[in-house]
Amino acid sequence: MNTVTKQFDVAVLGAGPAGLAAALQAARNGAKVLLIDKNGYVGGNMTLGLPLLGFLDRDGRQVIRGIAQEFIDDLQAYKTPYGVAASSHLKCPMHNSVTLYDHEIFKFVALRKVLDAGIELLLHSEIIDAEVDNGRLTAIQLVGKGWHIRVEAKVFIDCTGDGDMAYLAGASYAKGQKDTGNIQPPTLMFTVRGVDEDKLLQYIADNPDQMQLCDTIEIGGGYDAEFFRSNPNYVLVGLRKLFSQLRSEGKLPVDRDTLIAIKSLLPGEIHLNCTRHLGTDGSDVFSLTHAEIEGYLQVEKFVDCLRQYIPGFENCFITNIYPTMGIRESRRFKGIRELQEDAAINGVIDEETIGIASYIVDIHMADAAGTIVKRVPPYGLPYGITVSSEIKGLMFAGRCASMDAVVMSSARVMPICMAIGEGAGVGAALAVRYGIEPADVDVQEVRKILRESNVQLEVEE
Repeated sequence: MNTVTKQFDVAVLGAGPAGLAAALQAARNGAKVLLIDKNGYVGGNMTLGLPLLGFLDRDGRQVIRGIAQEFIDDLQAYKTPYGVAASSHLKCPMHNSVTLYDHEIFKFVALRKVLDAGIELLLHSEIIDAEVDNGRLTAIQLVGKGWHIRVEAKVFIDCTGDGDMAYLAGASYAKGQKDTGNIQPPTLMFTVRGVDEDKLLQYIADNPDQMQLCDTIEIGGGYDAEFFRSNPNYVLVGLRKLFSQLRSEGKLPVDRDTLIAIKSLLPGEIHLNCTRHLGTDGSDVFSLTHAEIEGYLQVEKFVDCLRQYIPGFENCFITNIYPTMGIRESRRFKGIRELQEDAAINGVIDEETIGIASYIVDIHMADAAGTIVKRVPPYGLPYGITVSSEIKGLMFAGRCASMDAVVMSSARVMPICMAIGEGAGVGAALAVRYGIEPADVDVQEVRKILRESNVQLEVEE
């Protein structure tokens, strides 16, 4: 096997939304950065057919800007035969806001941003070990295509979602919901074309009871056919009555109670967030393998079900099954602060805030077909959730950051993960600049740099 050792100031593992933001901010603030990913492209979950949720709060105020908004600006400047490659942020009675974008063009935009920042990129590489010496993470070991790559860095940021680097380093973590330990089920996203959207929305208009969701879901008014017809950015969560009937008759091949249809920028194209894999642990390779297999089998059967029973989908056909399972929940690591449910519910924004979050609490039940949705005010993301309390030189951003399970179910969406990543990236760069630990960085200096980067740290009146 070929072997090599590389040295960097900051190594970021995972090039999804959190990792992109962390690497960009670290590089922009003077650090020599390596960005590593297991895939052959950058973007992670931002390439899986999902919309961007939560740029706006429940009152329609924009609370996330910074690098997340930079990506939208770049995509809106990207001309395509169907128009620009990203929509505006439009208010939604359920999701606070929805922003659509072209997932393939995003790969170009993100790659150029990484290269323009002078970040070294290493793809097709998986972590196999983490070296901890006297309480400090000093190196990680990667493998890819017959290469054994050892990476030394002053600061490491885990942006893998599952916290693979922090886990191998021996950091403490929690997993699952507080009372049950259950993990939210993941989804294998896929896209279909040939959908008659007018017919689908007419069915909802003629049958408004199809938009009555379960009692555990809090939702604003006006989430109906008229809203979807007037809103080109819709994410439709509905058809509960029809799905319940199909389940009772044994005709629905997934254990869920609603259709989640995400409008594409292309006419007649819909991204579907519909497979469901109860009992899956995305941080367990055997469990994940089982879910991926089950996902493909569910997609095939579900599309047949759509054609037979769902108005507007009679002529739909699959155009894409995405290459990675969408994981909602796995490991969450112990930071010098933990963001807890009370802070989110009460909208706490304190002097250690490095970003604002304002997505709904969105818990997909692990033991049933339904979902728990709570609407919350904007709340702060404190710097301490990105810093390991146990291992020096280790940080984390994204859904593996230091949060309880309820907060994670809100903060796991991509714009919020980018906001967490930005704070971690600035903190890592300052730790390198001053030769100190990330825990000892002046949070007010982090906040000053973030403000200068158009990150919003307060809610506008």
